[in-house]
Amino acid sequence: MVKTIAALILGLSISFASIAAPAGKAPQWDELSPQQRAVLAPVASQWNNFPEFQKRKLLGVAKRFPQLTPIQQKRVQSRLREWSRLTPEERSEARRNFRSLKRLPPDQRKAVKQKWLHNRESGHLRRHPKQHPAPIPASGVRPTTTSPAR
Repeated sequence: MVKTIAALILGLSISFASIAAPAGKAPQWDELSPQQRAVLAPVASQWNNFPEFQKRKLLGVAKRFPQLTPIQQKRVQSRLREWSRLTPEERSEARRNFRSLKRLPPDQRKAVKQKWLHNRESGHLRRHPKQHPAPIPASGVRPTTTSPAR
């Protein structure tokens, strides 16, 4: 659920950040300009396998990137890194969730966004469960892999 919400927000961000997609076939990675490659670096290894619609949207992000504030630029880079870590299934789910969210009335959409932001700020959406450290045992002491100094 947490990954789904994070993916949904990421999809929203990428969709809202994009501008009208350029016509024609989207270029392969090595055909991008140095500026486009710099902006889209988080998805470099996957670029050539992306569907055309996704490449066009990301090209729109790269085109608009120089006009963004430094904070917005960092957010775009961060979200591109998050997006690049999702599996194709998770991306599909994020797109489905985004379409569902778009169908909601504006007040309900705002409520979903507020709830997500609250959960993110309060730490409920920190990381994927696999990235959390091992739980602390009942003794209160975390096991270590090194021997204690003598």
